[in-house]
Amino acid sequence: MKFNLEISCWNTEWATPNSKRGKFFHDQFNSDVICVTEGYESLLPKNGYLISSNENYGYKIINGRRKVILWSKNQWSDIDQLGSNDIPSGRYIAGTTMGIRFIGICIPWRFAHVSTGRKDRKPWEDHISFIKGLSINDKNTILLGDFNQNIPRRNQPEDAYEYLSNLIKGMTLLTSNMALDHIVISNNLKGLDIQKIPTLSNSDHDGIRCFISKKDI
Repeated sequence: MKFNLEISCWNTEWATPNSKRGKFFHDQFNSDVICVTEGYESLLPKNGYLISSNENYGYKIINGRRKVILWSKNQWSDIDQLGSNDIPSGRYIAGTTMGIRFIGICIPWRFAHVSTGRKDRKPWEDHISFIKGLSINDKNTILLGDFNQNIPRRNQPEDAYEYLSNLIKGMTLLTSNMALDHIVISNNLKGLDIQKIPTLSNSDHDGIRCFISKKDI
């Protein structure tokens, strides 16, 4: 199967659909597959297919908000909101579209449930638990979303960075030196024309856009 698939990844920082920030993101949403973290489901285009993580990620539930959402121009199959019983809930969604397995994640930030939420965690505890609980098939797979870590390492703890490095070992990172949002692909895939898209004052994360094709074997 020959294809050239455009994918993009955005942290919308809870921009509401009818706001000025929401309009900025809506105007950017023109890829074949879109991953949104910290977003409203109604922000995504209507003429496609949407799957999203469980609404309960341990904080107050607000209708329509999801920690991670995947949208495609084509239908999804093999949808999974759990990932593993060992990972914190509400931050994982996976599905298959156009023959590719997409895994959207929003790894907990270092202070998740430390001084807010349940207040029963130590810094980096939920973050590391999430990474340790994940497993990834290394064929026809794209892992993307908010990793809440810089790659290469900057100031995060060595053990957190090592767990993340081991998780994506054997895959291809497309987003080195692109802050906290990342796209990682299995080695039978190829990433082309990788771009960082400034979100200006509309989010504290820049967007990422690229094209994916299958390598000739």
